[in-house]
Amino acid sequence: MTANNITETLFIEISLFSVLLLVFMLYNNVVLYKISMKDKLSLTLISAIIVSVFDGIWHFVDGVGLPVLEYTCAYVYAIGLVFGTSVFAWFSLDRFEIVLKSKKLYGLLFVAPIVLTTLFCLSTPWTNLVYSYDEHGIEYMPLFDYFVAPISFLYMGVSIFLAIYYLVLHRKKKSENISYARNLLIFAVLTVSVIAVQAYVLEIDENYVVISFAWAVGFVFFTTYVNTERFVKSRERIAAVESDLAVATNIQLGALPAVENALPNHPDINVFASMSTAKEVGGDFYDFFEIDETHICFVIADVSGKGVPAALFMMVVKTMIRDHASMKLSTAEIFNDVNRLLCENNAEEMFATAWIGILDTKTKIMKCTNAGHNAVCFAKKDGKFEFLRQRHGVFLAGFDFTQYKEDEIQFESGDCLFLYTDGLTEAHNASAELYGETRLLEKINSAEIRGGEGFLRLIVDDVKVFSEGTDPFDDLTMMVVKVD
Repeated sequence: MTANNITETLFIEISLFSVLLLVFMLYNNVVLYKISMKDKLSLTLISAIIVSVFDGIWHFVDGVGLPVLEYTCAYVYAIGLVFGTSVFAWFSLDRFEIVLKSKKLYGLLFVAPIVLTTLFCLSTPWTNLVYSYDEHGIEYMPLFDYFVAPISFLYMGVSIFLAIYYLVLHRKKKSENISYARNLLIFAVLTVSVIAVQAYVLEIDENYVVISFAWAVGFVFFTTYVNTERFVKSRERIAAVESDLAVATNIQLGALPAVENALPNHPDINVFASMSTAKEVGGDFYDFFEIDETHICFVIADVSGKGVPAALFMMVVKTMIRDHASMKLSTAEIFNDVNRLLCENNAEEMFATAWIGILDTKTKIMKCTNAGHNAVCFAKKDGKFEFLRQRHGVFLAGFDFTQYKEDEIQFESGDCLFLYTDGLTEAHNASAELYGETRLLEKINSAEIRGGEGFLRLIVDDVKVFSEGTDPFDDLTMMVVKVD
């Protein structure tokens, strides 16, 4: 194999290796860390890849009599070089937290040179401003040497200058800027070192190989550092959010009434409830409390959405219902007032389905109102559970003119009321089948016990078996009230 063949083979292999390195780092930057294509480091890597690819093509077509293709490669090289280095300089300004006074200044410093370079290149076939063409191929003209190249070096120089500035004046501080500056200088030294080794030790005089491989190696180090830092910061933010959510979960659960010895002043009223959320915090809630010596209020509700927004709205709804129930209003009046207040300031357009019942412990009559909630289940002592299809109005925070209606349930010893949210009937299995009302009725009617923790546990276990292999889709809240 001749020396020329060896050089040509070496050029091809190193060029391909350089492009593959840059492509890998772009993949690392965009895919692995979910970084937007608008990210300036991603744009820099894309520019480096394009310049490297067209450099390689230019090497093979230079001087073979294909002026259009040669000019295209030369244009892409010049424009890509200015674009990539300008975006990298802008990226450095962002990392060093330097903000220019106006958008016009950003346009003048980072956009105008790119536009000028593009215009100069497009006019080159007629003006020979950036390149000229003869039988030997493309030749660089003074505008390239005195505008395109200096602008590119200036952009890189800004980043290097800022790095040196921070390391010299703030070297004793432990900050992200210092860490970034240190790695930026390592990037510059690494790139220059690779060029020096290739040019003076290995004596490779092919300019394309020297430059493309050098910045490929430099970017491997630099991008790895930047993305590692981003990943660590993201994990720290996630950990902080998870910690806050854990606290929020405890606060939310703590806001629910205790189910152990729930109503000590009314031993003949057996109430038990449970709630499990699809996320750390949810929008479901249950509540029960004594209004006075002879009246007990029971509430179950389901706020639209999930997570923190639903939990916050849930606390508002819960507080309003409890406050208005304490005024000894009827259940319809409670929902009328709460609905009107929620509609007054509801920029996020959230809403809640809810059911409320107020039990008179003397007469055992429960007045109740349903605001778009699931039908509750009621069973007489020796009878089966049946759905009470009571629809007294639409959901809360829907329409401020809604007027709710009131109904009543007569309890006797042994009667049982079961309340739940749609996270129960809409639980699904791996085949996308819903748990449904039919299965619910079959399960609660087949239960050997009614009321208390054991009754709810049977339902929860059945839902888990039914939905095995799927993630919880919605919050699941249940409450059972039995009169002994």
